[in-house]
Amino acid sequence: MTGIAGYTKFQLKKGTNTSPIYIMTRELLIGDHQKIHVFHDRFIDVGVVTIKDVDNCFYATNEDGNLGCLVYGQIFDIHKHLSFPSKKEGNSSNLNHDKSNPAEHMLHVYESQGVEAFSGLNGSFCAVIFNRNQPKVLLIMDRFGTRPIYYAFKDGELIFSSHSRVILNYPSFPRKLNEKTLVKFLMYGKIGILGDDTWFEGIKLMPPSSVLEFTGKDFGIRRYWDLEYRSELDERDAVNLLVKKFRKAVNIRASAIERGLCLLLSGGLDSRSVLGALNKENLHKVTAITYGVRNCDDIIIAKMVTRKLGVKHLVIEYDPDKLVSYAKQVVYLTDGQDIVSVAYLPYVAEKLRRLGFRYYLQGYMFDVLLGGIFLSWKILHAHSFHEFLTILAKKYAVFTMKELKKLLSPKLYRNVPFAIRAFVKAAKESKGDCFGNRCDYFTINTRSRRYILMGSIILREFLEELLPAIDNEVIDIIRRIPPQYRFKHRIYRKFLMSLNPDLAKIPYQKTLLPPLIPTPLWLLSIIIVYFLIRIIKLFSKGRLSYEHTYFNFDNILRTSVAWKKLVEDTLLNEDSLIYRYGYINKDYVVRLVKEHMSGKNNGEKLAFLISVELFLRCFFDQNTCKISNRDC
Repeated sequence: MTGIAGYTKFQLKKGTNTSPIYIMTRELLIGDHQKIHVFHDRFIDVGVVTIKDVDNCFYATNEDGNLGCLVYGQIFDIHKHLSFPSKKEGNSSNLNHDKSNPAEHMLHVYESQGVEAFSGLNGSFCAVIFNRNQPKVLLIMDRFGTRPIYYAFKDGELIFSSHSRVILNYPSFPRKLNEKTLVKFLMYGKIGILGDDTWFEGIKLMPPSSVLEFTGKDFGIRRYWDLEYRSELDERDAVNLLVKKFRKAVNIRASAIERGLCLLLSGGLDSRSVLGALNKENLHKVTAITYGVRNCDDIIIAKMVTRKLGVKHLVIEYDPDKLVSYAKQVVYLTDGQDIVSVAYLPYVAEKLRRLGFRYYLQGYMFDVLLGGIFLSWKILHAHSFHEFLTILAKKYAVFTMKELKKLLSPKLYRNVPFAIRAFVKAAKESKGDCFGNRCDYFTINTRSRRYILMGSIILREFLEELLPAIDNEVIDIIRRIPPQYRFKHRIYRKFLMSLNPDLAKIPYQKTLLPPLIPTPLWLLSIIIVYFLIRIIKLFSKGRLSYEHTYFNFDNILRTSVAWKKLVEDTLLNEDSLIYRYGYINKDYVVRLVKEHMSGKNNGEKLAFLISVELFLRCFFDQNTCKISNRDC
């Protein structure tokens, strides 16, 4: 996998030649399209895996050579700051050294302004800064934690990596399942695993916009920035400012790429907005990519968008039967944090790689940040924290409390109160001047951080991503927009009409109406589409479906021979680890499967259960299940 891995050597005795960095870094590597950079220093070893023909790994030292910095990712708008002198060459000559080096820039702002200066860094990145004169290491995350860093401690040393499973390869690091995480995953999996916990005991995830400082004796994490919505702008000013800043953000990123650039275009508004913001020069060099099952609405609508703009368009249709072979890969690449129903992602990414694409644009989080997709009328009018909490719990639950009682074994069920407390804590920590703003803060710091991001983690193994929606200047506008304007894409649609009126005339996949339609009709259409799909499903007992979306997992589980076989091999198999380890009640799972095959939509629940089983096979019983890491 692309990313970093490393550890400190503060306690290492002289003469010790142990260097597990090569084992850990090779664990990141998944194919010959990737390359390894390894850096050794007195107090630290770091390995970085990148895509061979993508420039996103940087190294620098300061002028006197006492500070070193490694950056994985991209930082934009470096020209805004004073350049700082060329640095001495380190012992990592296979990394980049130039005047626009993000690592040099990061060292410059750190030396001149300290940790607080990191809030001005604009991009998607993670970094390591180390002091050669005294044992001290800093790990830095970008504002939204888009390049995760997991960390742990052993024998007085700090171990870290972009993937939690890599830390398991550090010498004698214990491999133990965090059963509390398993329960949280099944309770609130749609928002990802709450907090900073992982599937492995002793391994944590750094918070976004944070710095971890370790000296061998002292350890601390501090946040240098936080997203907090404030209701300040009126609609007109917000739209005008946002159009200007978003166009700039999109074109800065696209202009940096000479060739091999694509954009993942669905029938939604996020990718359409990115495409509509491109200037003529960048529009000419980008290829729009749409994937899905044959004749789905996303493909039909995407064709309308590309015809309107005259953009090159490539459609990738897939056979759901063939995607089942990628189910294990999804679980492995995300360390168990995503589910098998997104098996199309590695398939599409591999295909794009073979076609010569190296970078892709996407509207990551724009539907949450600006579209208010998780806002509801009830949340906007909540009168108390208890009411707010009740709405959130209902919205994000995978299994209800009654279902959990039937599903979980007694030894797992005892962790349910812990999961509830973690949920309440996250809700209490949400910030904002009203419950609508607090809802989006909660969603961004839970679902976006631990669940939606996993799609990027998968795609990033094959292509480097560009994320204009989290540009600093764009975020500084969005955070001042009142929630009633974001609700049901109200201001989003006005933004699109101002950005590109022609694109606002093309239907939106979820409503089948163009964004320029007044809000009352927009809301009515959502209801009509919902009931249309329900009626088709009811009369066909779930065996027929209108191809509204690019991957109807509920229907696929009923009709695909390959996916039904996966269900049998995982959920209906007596030897499956979820049953052998005494975690899950098989009788209840069998009931869920039977209900689903009879027409009741339990696909999401089954996807979570299949994913748990595959995770256990990948990491906790490889010999018995005959699944190697690379197979996963």
